[in-house]
Amino acid sequence: MRPIGPDGPLHARLDGLLRRFSHEDNAEPVLTDDVHVITGFGPTNAPTAGSLSVMLGIIDLQQRLQRPVTVVISELGAWNSRNVPWSRLVAVRDQMTAFLLELGFDTKSGEVRSHLDLGNLTRAGKLARFLTRQDFVEHREDLLELYGSHGLLGSEIGVTVDALYTVADILGPAENGATQILMVSGLEEAYFTQLARIALRRQADAGDLTLGWRAEIGALYFRVLPGLAGYPKMSKSIPASAVHVGMSPDDLAAKICADEPGDQEALLEAVSLASGWAPEQIEAARRAYAARHENPDGWRQVKQNYLDTFLGFAKLWQQCG
Repeated sequence: MRPIGPDGPLHARLDGLLRRFSHEDNAEPVLTDDVHVITGFGPTNAPTAGSLSVMLGIIDLQQRLQRPVTVVISELGAWNSRNVPWSRLVAVRDQMTAFLLELGFDTKSGEVRSHLDLGNLTRAGKLARFLTRQDFVEHREDLLELYGSHGLLGSEIGVTVDALYTVADILGPAENGATQILMVSGLEEAYFTQLARIALRRQADAGDLTLGWRAEIGALYFRVLPGLAGYPKMSKSIPASAVHVGMSPDDLAAKICADEPGDQEALLEAVSLASGWAPEQIEAARRAYAARHENPDGWRQVKQNYLDTFLGFAKLWQQCG
């Protein structure tokens, strides 16, 4: 895995989209005309600005590549790995699916499905024999301790099961004959890519026990949207860290328009990645941010404009419910 530089082969294929990504891992070799893109979201709560940035990025990527994209809304994985009631996971799953379609995801060249998928559950069962407990210990989310300290995690086995389902998600295209797979996710989920590669390699070397899958896996990792109140990222599971589309207009205004010094950079990143604004409008916002001490009204107007934009996303979210 390496940071995405200012030039290189990826720029010829993705160009302006690369502003959304911070790192890549073997992405350029799999970006062929045969690539299948896989990504997903946990339906633990209404999408934060961070989740919204990924949704908008996936739609941009789908339009640019014109290749199959599978989006997984992982309610069963979240049930095992987070302490969230099943009824809420199902409700948010359905709302999130409708919201993604309203944002512009094209089902003619892509699929939105959940973890209640017989093919994926069967695939997870086939893959389990190729992974060990130590694999899941060595390849795990960096934020597990943070989530655990907030009482958000399920059991150790539940977290492992969630990871197994996600490995099965990534390798779904391989089972169906695809030879080039692009995993697209947040940087904190890079461990899923590594687990998928381990499982794919071991099944290929398993002799009579092989599944016969042959594929190359690459990855693009979205820039992490910093959290509010000093948290490392905006998380649906930690309300203080984020603004999300399920919040009331007054609550959104209180967070987006606030002058708390430690939150201003995170708000700029939200404007940059989770607004849908044109590049020139984002660049103007960056200039206003840079000059906020000399001209605070300019930056405040940017935040007011972003509040108006975010309220539009929140209204759409409500309609999808």
